[in-house]
Parts: sequence; structure tokens; C-alpha cells
Amino acid sequence: MHKSNIRQRVEHWLLTYGHLINKNALEREIGVSKGMIQKFTKYGKRINDDRIKALFKVLKKMGNI
Repeated sequence: MHKSNIRQRVEHWLLTYGHLINKNALEREIGVSKGMIQKFTKYGKRINDDRIKALFKVLKKMGNI
């Protein structure tokens, strides 16, 4: 079994635990426009690679990923 890449880990985390967090605060933390995470979780809009990396850093710092 192989380890998931960063994108898969972040997307899975957002889909699994996204309802438990304040999405606006997370978006502010990484410096992106409001609604980016909601558009991903609700409509499946793809998140660009730089934002995935920023989300990964924040989630890793929180100890959740």
C-alpha cells in the first residue's frame, strides 16, 4: 500500500472533517478568497496546488493530518 500524496490527504481531510471547522478562519489563515473551501466541499471545484500546499502546512501544524 502506498502513502497518499498531499492533495489526496488534504482533500480527504476537508471532505471528512470540513463540517467541524470554521472554513472562513482557515481561508484567512492561508490568505485565499472566501468560499474556496466551500466550493470544493459542496461543488467539487478543484483547489490549485499552491493552496493545497498551504492548507497542508496549516493542517499539519494543527496536528490533524
